[in-house]
Amino acid sequence: MAKIWVVVGDSARVRIFCTDRAAPLVEIEDHVNPDSRGRVRDIVTDQPGSSHDRAGYAWHAVGTDRDPREQGVRRFARELAGRLHEAYRSGEFERLFLAAPAPFLGELRRVIEPGLRDAVIAEVAKDFSRLDPQQIRALLPDLL
Repeated sequence: MAKIWVVVGDSARVRIFCTDRAAPLVEIEDHVNPDSRGRVRDIVTDQPGSSHDRAGYAWHAVGTDRDPREQGVRRFARELAGRLHEAYRSGEFERLFLAAPAPFLGELRRVIEPGLRDAVIAEVAKDFSRLDPQQIRALLPDLL
């Protein structure tokens, strides 16, 4: 039987389960995004930098257009994709099932490498992260 990893979660927490076609889900990993729990003012600790005006003596604040929470979600997705790619290369699983809310699932799709993408057997744009393993198993498609 093929070893299948079932990845469920959102931008704050991802749980990874292992199974095959006949076996129940067994949770093997739990990943928490440390940036998801903090307030923006706690994530961003420094004031914006400043720049001298080219034509005069004025100083101007230099800010960023990036939302720190959004950057944290992207970083979390990249770290998760890296872990999944590493596990796939080392033979820890053969096939992959993903379930996450659409925004986070889209971010995962963006950062998953092509070789790992071939192992994805199905995706569901829903958050199963707070369900127990039996509830998750009952919601999985017949592909597993």
